Amino acid sequence: MKISLVSSAHKFNDDRLFYHFAKTLNERGHTIEIITDDQEINTNIDSISISSFNGNQYSRKEKISIYTEKLNLFKPDIVICLEPIPIIAAKNYSKKNKTKIVYDITEWYPSKRNLRNHAIILRPLYFILYFSLYLYACYITDSFIFGEYYKGLLPKFLFQNKPNTIISYYPKKEYLPKSVPQLKKNKINLCYSGNLGNDGGIKDFFNVIDELILSKENLNINIKFIGNINPKDEELLQEKIKNYSDNIKFHFYDFQEFLDFIELIKDVDVFLDLRKLDLENNHSLPIKLFYFMALGKPVIYSNLKAIKREIEIDTFGHLVNPKNSNHIANLILNYQINPNLYLSHCSKARDLFEQKYNWDLLNNKFNLYIESLTKK
Repeated sequence: MKISLVSSAHKFNDDRLFYHFAKTLNERGHTIEIITDDQEINTNIDSISISSFNGNQYSRKEKISIYTEKLNLFKPDIVICLEPIPIIAAKNYSKKNKTKIVYDITEWYPSKRNLRNHAIILRPLYFILYFSLYLYACYITDSFIFGEYYKGLLPKFLFQNKPNTIISYYPKKEYLPKSVPQLKKNKINLCYSGNLGNDGGIKDFFNVIDELILSKENLNINIKFIGNINPKDEELLQEKIKNYSDNIKFHFYDFQEFLDFIELIKDVDVFLDLRKLDLENNHSLPIKLFYFMALGKPVIYSNLKAIKREIEIDTFGHLVNPKNSNHIANLILNYQINPNLYLSHCSKARDLFEQKYNWDLLNNKFNLYIESLTKK
């Protein structure tokens, strides 16, 4: 079969889009094309066709037209879309071509990010507009893939007759070899990735660093920040780090391509994510949690409902109140004081990944689901 993977919000080499969906389907013998609007590129990588364009210069209507043109050229039997705009394009394509449309839902729509750039007074209006677009996309798609439980509840309730399945964010073993724990007595490597602004909990993270310094003054702390940050938050961040002594080292990295990200975090001792406990975050399963688990490292996350439902996190880490910086600092220091606990959490994290949370367990389910759609 010929299968198109189309996204208006992800890069062509996104971990789920390219390294898991596209590669899995390609290895099964299908002909795959990825269409995104992140940059102008037409190439072939590992037998997967990339046909992307720079969407910044086009209106939403023009983007739909370009997606439709590309689909008409490739003639896919199945179109897997990650957002509503590509689904409208796929529906246009389906008017003259026999195809099945799949909506892969991994994010809330609209999310806080969709509304952030609109004036506060207008956000309720834009929420209604975006949500209407989301419902329309759900209505015209033929089937669903859900990345996690909570994001599938509404579509499954409203469209009970449409095929659906959950394909979670488990990574492939080949991308995440086991790393050797090397926690040192007076040094610790920490990592904070994703949203580096207030919503991502960066202020709470610095409060934890302050508590660590108060508790163990001679501790050398190496911190990697990986992700995007808006100019206003970056200014505050740079001002904040000026106040720290030389034994606290900060390293900043922009958004990293999947394999580069994995390489960058291999030496991290403990991963922290202290995002706000709001409605959206509480019902969102963090994708990178599975990468940290696969590397065999402990994690400390905000006490999210989505994590509690899916993962036995207490066997290799902790769920916390992100405001309780003293408690979080003590959890980190406890790994220093009790190396056997640290090694136990490292071992259990990797064991869970290998036994329950790796892509090999989803590979066949994903392929069979996609192939079954042409038979309906």
